[in-house]
Amino acid sequence: MSRDQPVSVVISTFQEGDALAATVASLDEAEDAPHEIIVVDDGSTDGSCDRAWPARVRVLRQAHHGIAAARNRGARVATQPVVVFLDAHCAVEGPWLRPLLRVLGEAPRALVGPAVRDADDRRYVGCGAEIVDELFTYRWRRAAADEGVVEVGLVPGGCLAVRRDTFMAAGGFADFEGFGVEDVELALRWWRAGHPLLGVPESLVTHRFRATAPYRPDHRAWLQNVLRTALLHLSGDQLRACVSACTRFELFGPAIATALAKPWMELHRQLAETEHRPVEEYLRRWAPKAFPG
Repeated sequence: MSRDQPVSVVISTFQEGDALAATVASLDEAEDAPHEIIVVDDGSTDGSCDRAWPARVRVLRQAHHGIAAARNRGARVATQPVVVFLDAHCAVEGPWLRPLLRVLGEAPRALVGPAVRDADDRRYVGCGAEIVDELFTYRWRRAAADEGVVEVGLVPGGCLAVRRDTFMAAGGFADFEGFGVEDVELALRWWRAGHPLLGVPESLVTHRFRATAPYRPDHRAWLQNVLRTALLHLSGDQLRACVSACTRFELFGPAIATALAKPWMELHRQLAETEHRPVEEYLRRWAPKAFPG
């Protein structure tokens, strides 16, 4: 029998087909079931949201604005004190929520995430991550189930738990387009604000890592998000390294033009003036290979 937890799970979905229904069923039938499941349909045309849903599910629809906008919308309407952002191609098992809630009770300003394994081969992937190159690519961190709570440099957005009030006060996800890097930018901003990023190996979520997405990826939006993250958080040699890596892509021109259309340097200055921990310390600890020195 499921035991409702004081959690709103927010699922952003776009052209996910039957994977969405399977994810919702896993949550609804779980030993640790959330009080509510908010599905934000980010402009799907595949009919994946057009079905009868369990009573705890609410479906919101919007034009295709990207994962950050969809997650932010779900968080705004959430009614529970804790929000879990979950990809639409996941499954949960056992008491997966209780360990996350316990850690948030001890560290209410934290971003926390579970251990993750691959849905196809059941291979253990990791718990938390660190940045490994100038484009903010990340690598999963290995952690044993009995290791206890671990500090991490990044809680990947496929499953991320946070207190709603803390998330809203921080401004939510940056208004990035498409998909990609929104979790990295949030981690950088969160860490600089002095808040912890924690991995909880005791909690386990299964994620389907797909070779190809069920929709055409927007590479310009991804590159634009990389550049926006760099403009917000990097400077000097680190910023030059990221921009140089981005110039390899044919879409660099339109991506940098769009990225520079907002006052990112003013936002960069504001972040630097209000940070509790310097971004250089984050880069030394969690991205030494990507941004050495």
